[in-house]
Amino acid sequence: MEPECKRITRVVLPAIRASIADAMGKKGYTQVEIAERLGIVQVAVSKYLNNKCSKDVINLKSYIESRKLNSEILSVIFNGAKKQEIDSKIGLLCEQISTL
Repeated sequence: MEPECKRITRVVLPAIRASIADAMGKKGYTQVEIAERLGIVQVAVSKYLNNKCSKDVINLKSYIESRKLNSEILSVIFNGAKKQEIDSKIGLLCEQISTL
């Protein structure tokens, strides 16, 4: 069994970011804008938007979206929150998902 911290960096955080990127893309944000708001590179956003991720990431992304677990993060993003607040909300969701 892999350490929890490895699972978080390999699956949980990418799935959260992918779900956010997808929602932002549907709202008209460009890949560059999404990357800037999430503090990641544009290439990662492209991979997320095109589902070029592992099956584990895609499955967890679907779980997050189906239960609207990312809604609070999206709300602060769409209301113009600063990066620090966005990161804080992502961290809280990451902790919540890690306990599943």
